[in-house]
Amino acid sequence: MDAIELFTDTVRDYIAAQGITVTEFARRIGCKERCAARWLNGTNRPSTEYVLLAADALHCSVDFLFARTDSPALTPARSPSRFAERLCGLIGESGRNKRTLAREWGVEPSTVTKWLHGASLPKPDRVYRLADFFGCSMDFLLGRTDAA
Repeated sequence: MDAIELFTDTVRDYIAAQGITVTEFARRIGCKERCAARWLNGTNRPSTEYVLLAADALHCSVDFLFARTDSPALTPARSPSRFAERLCGLIGESGRNKRTLAREWGVEPSTVTKWLHGASLPKPDRVYRLADFFGCSMDFLLGRTDAA
């Protein structure tokens, strides 16, 4: 099962447990019902921005939504960081340069540059793989928590 399938399964289960409809879920995250329904039936994939909105709306961690943890709890960062800041720090700690890492990750160096400058966020499945690569949580990488 890929990362997005894990996300959609968890969101489906969680909104059912919360007793809300897809319409209510979509309203809470600020998207159209048809958009959320397409994620949940697997015909479309959410952006990382919408994954973050879903985690906020459902009051849970991104790692929980991707079945990386059994607990929905999130200990918020004392001072939330941006993805770009966290990625820069993790790259620095790795001792590798971004060109080498881009090759290992299967992306263009310009893509890593865009991430580091905050011009874009990687897709959710890429965030999942980056968290695995660095041995940290998705929420840490996305700047939502201080707990790696």
